[in-house]
Amino acid sequence: MKYQENNDVPVGNWKMADIRNLEYISPKQLDHFLEAGWFRMSQSMFTTNFLVFGSDQYNALWLRVNLKDFEPSASQKRLLKQNERFTVQVSSGQITYEKEDLFYRYRQSLSFSIAPSLQNLLTGNSLFDIFDSRHLEIYDDSTLIGCGVFDLGENSAQGIVSVFDPNYKKYSLGKYIFLHKILFLKNLGLEYFYPGYFVPGYKLFDYKLEMAKSSTSFLDFGKKQWLSIQSFANHNQPLILIKSKLIQMQELLSSVHLKTDLLIYNFFDICLVNGYTEYDLLDVPMFLYCFPNSRQQEAVIIYNIFNGCYQFVVCNKPFQSNIVEEPGHYAKFLLKLDSIIIQETDAQIFAQKFLQLVGL
Repeated sequence: MKYQENNDVPVGNWKMADIRNLEYISPKQLDHFLEAGWFRMSQSMFTTNFLVFGSDQYNALWLRVNLKDFEPSASQKRLLKQNERFTVQVSSGQITYEKEDLFYRYRQSLSFSIAPSLQNLLTGNSLFDIFDSRHLEIYDDSTLIGCGVFDLGENSAQGIVSVFDPNYKKYSLGKYIFLHKILFLKNLGLEYFYPGYFVPGYKLFDYKLEMAKSSTSFLDFGKKQWLSIQSFANHNQPLILIKSKLIQMQELLSSVHLKTDLLIYNFFDICLVNGYTEYDLLDVPMFLYCFPNSRQQEAVIIYNIFNGCYQFVVCNKPFQSNIVEEPGHYAKFLLKLDSIIIQETDAQIFAQKFLQLVGL
């Protein structure tokens, strides 16, 4: 992966999942990472384009809010009015026992798992926070009832987490904190706020769209462009695009009686796990499984969304898995790209070259 000379941000050979463990990050570097679809994970910056909930794959589409265009909606103004008795302040980001207690109570109210502590979520095993973090704190008299963490860049900010007292659920404190983050950053004169990703078809993240729909953009990862959320359609979802292209190829090959299996690759994001980042492992969500090439390799067909090409690739198998493989999945080995044998944008031309290669 190439780097820009002055800001140490990955460009050029984009990946669908990647992570950078950092010892330092400048405000300008953070801006560039965020613009390229990266986000904070503890003391690292990572990117991913796909998620798994249960046994299903979903797209993760990164969002940003244009702060200059943002104006509170009528419902948001009502929320501000409803909660005007609460005190809102922004601090330098020190983690206190009071915030850890709030985080614990919030965590206990959830139906899904998050980090065991606020300290762990933000800094992991590190003693220091390399990000310029701020905490937006909500008080009812002297009691802390909500806290939202965000990091400042030079011209943008990323929203990391918001927690609140479950006893105050009726006050919509999650939305209230999110809204105050936006208003605070807009008042600072920043240009963009990055709230993370939303997941089409998985409603848990839909609130991010509802908070600033008219001024929100999403990153079309394949095209490397930020587009208005109003223009969002199925063809902007890489998972749908990749699957449709592979099914098209599968049907072409099937017409000459060459059977392939469309398999979900279980380890598309294994490079985000400590211990595997250095191996540059395959990061595609699915592929057409053709035939074993040798005891050491696998030969598969993938669709590369970044260059719009079908690729017939040979992969090494550096690690064997102990995961029980489900039907429709590949989980035997962790794969590493060795070589690209055929690469074509046109499905018919690719199929012809592939069939010639295998002697059909």
